[in-house]
Amino acid sequence: MKHSPKQIPAVGVKPKPVLSPSEQKNLATTLAATAIINDETAKWENKTARLKALRLAKEAAEQTDVSTRAPATKSKTVRKAKAR
Repeated sequence: MKHSPKQIPAVGVKPKPVLSPSEQKNLATTLAATAIINDETAKWENKTARLKALRLAKEAAEQTDVSTRAPATKSKTVRKAKAR
């Protein structure tokens, strides 16, 4: 009995798996959830990077402001004599 070329798989080639409807639904749900999680992670990382850049810029501005300001001199405290 001879086999048609479609029935004999090529050497080293695996046939594509046929997914059941429940497996297809599970795969679609998994892909959607993964996409949502990846999107939220990207948003979170972008927000963190933006806030870090703002914080570093603010700290640099404060540092230059402190370095340009003249040092504050301490005022002498005056003690009052006790009344007897």
